[in-house]
Amino acid sequence: MILENNFRQDFYNKIKKDDKSVVLIVSVDTDALCTTMILTHLLKCDDIPFSILAVEGWSTLEKIFEANQESKCNYILINCGATRSLSRLDIPPASTLFVIDSHRPFHIENVYANEQVHLLVNTNEMSELQLPEFQSVMQDESESEDEDDEDDEYVSYEQKMENVQRKAIRREEKRVWEQQRQRILWKYYESTWFSSPVCVTLLELAAEMNRVSAEIMWFSAVGLNSCYIDKLISIEMYTQICVDRMRPFVHRFTPRTIVNQGKIDDLLHITFGRELPLAIYSHWDLFSSMMVNEYFSIKTKNWTQKGDANTRHLLAQLGITLHETKQKFESLPTEQRALVVEVLEKEMDSAFATFFATLGYCGKLSACDVARAVSVRLEMPKSETLMNRFSNGQSILRSSITGERQDRLNLTHTFTSVCQRTLQVTWKSVSAAINQTEIIPNGSYYLFSCTRSIDEDMLDSRHFLYNTTGFMLSAFASMRKGRTSKPLIAMFPLTGESAGWLVVTGVMPVGTIYEDSLMKTCIGRAFERVKKSNPAIRIVADSFNSNIIRLKSEDRTRFIDLLLHTFEGK
Repeated sequence: MILENNFRQDFYNKIKKDDKSVVLIVSVDTDALCTTMILTHLLKCDDIPFSILAVEGWSTLEKIFEANQESKCNYILINCGATRSLSRLDIPPASTLFVIDSHRPFHIENVYANEQVHLLVNTNEMSELQLPEFQSVMQDESESEDEDDEDDEYVSYEQKMENVQRKAIRREEKRVWEQQRQRILWKYYESTWFSSPVCVTLLELAAEMNRVSAEIMWFSAVGLNSCYIDKLISIEMYTQICVDRMRPFVHRFTPRTIVNQGKIDDLLHITFGRELPLAIYSHWDLFSSMMVNEYFSIKTKNWTQKGDANTRHLLAQLGITLHETKQKFESLPTEQRALVVEVLEKEMDSAFATFFATLGYCGKLSACDVARAVSVRLEMPKSETLMNRFSNGQSILRSSITGERQDRLNLTHTFTSVCQRTLQVTWKSVSAAINQTEIIPNGSYYLFSCTRSIDEDMLDSRHFLYNTTGFMLSAFASMRKGRTSKPLIAMFPLTGESAGWLVVTGVMPVGTIYEDSLMKTCIGRAFERVKKSNPAIRIVADSFNSNIIRLKSEDRTRFIDLLLHTFEGK
């Protein structure tokens, strides 16, 4: 069932007035975490008790429902549950599910066939969803054919013949309807994509209830930026959300009088302004940040033998000294920093803007940088429990808006260790793939088979996989013309307890990324078709992101062949 726009009345007030327990089932991603922070703030304001359960796959979600069959709960699923039929997960009969999920498209049974499931959707998105009509995909049981033969003793021959003809017509109509239904559903499920971040929807709900604050707005800004840096939404959608939906809150929490007078207070201030699209450069040095940046790496081909010389030549052309780029950015004089940033912005032709948080003398933090820190803490390391990683992510997010020294030290440590290491491993993976010719054409797609062992924590991280494969395809396409029209399928071997398995993911062609503002992908659907066409292939599709699967190493060759047939439409 679809709930459009009136979320305060149809969603929040219902769980507020209901006597059922409130359980938040939260996917382990930054957008979901930020949404949870906003929603729990609202629940606390109304003294509504709640519990939080973190999940990272469909199997975890199914176990939660199986263990709570006797309970009466209002389950709120955040960034999980919308793309598969929840009816098949054995939902507790006395419970209700509210799904706030940015994954698209919705499973059709969640829309039409289950009164327990309520999907929260903004009205302005309904046209893009292109939901098929109920009659074209769902059959009313009352209209189903009664196959029981009537008693021959009371039916004449003519009536028997009429019944036979009528049943034959019904069977033919049903066959035609089934064929048409398959065509409609094939088109509906053809691509997957992400809608606007759900944290922005919760920010608007908080504003409607007059409970928005600078902290709530910051959580939403971090969630929005996480979707952009993970390549879930395009720069067009990001800009549109900032302009159309976030701008009123920026005006509200930017006290211009204090900013203009240069005064310092202990309040949290949120500003919106231009930012250099270099990952965590303000917590690093410019040279290192430029080395792992997709734009500068491709421009200088810094994975080649001439890469270092090309980088130095580029810096000389820009009028930036090596000394300026190799010392910590924050140690540069203020005027020099502004000049260097201006030169690099002009070189990158960037008009990117983001949100900044300022608290007293703690310094200014970029929402992009905080989003990276939260993502790596949420998704790594796998040795920690889900709830521990979820708590670590919450801690990093809170530390970005508190003045506590220990909190700031933890945040700085995340920037200077985990984030930097993740970026360096991404660049090294791309560099090795290009230098060792590990990307090969395979018919209608390119195939990358990693021959090195990479930290398993990173291979289970969506943040790492999406950024690495996107960077890899762009770098590969830059080496020769004519490489922008095929997708890339990447395979990474796992080690340790998961040895013998591969993590498989994919990214759409470079050309389509710039043409499609929704960044739709058919990779996940292709994986599903391969699994359906040959169930003997051992594929584990447990992730909420359908284009990330696990594949048994022995089935690799069969999988590659079937995937080729799928892409070629055979």
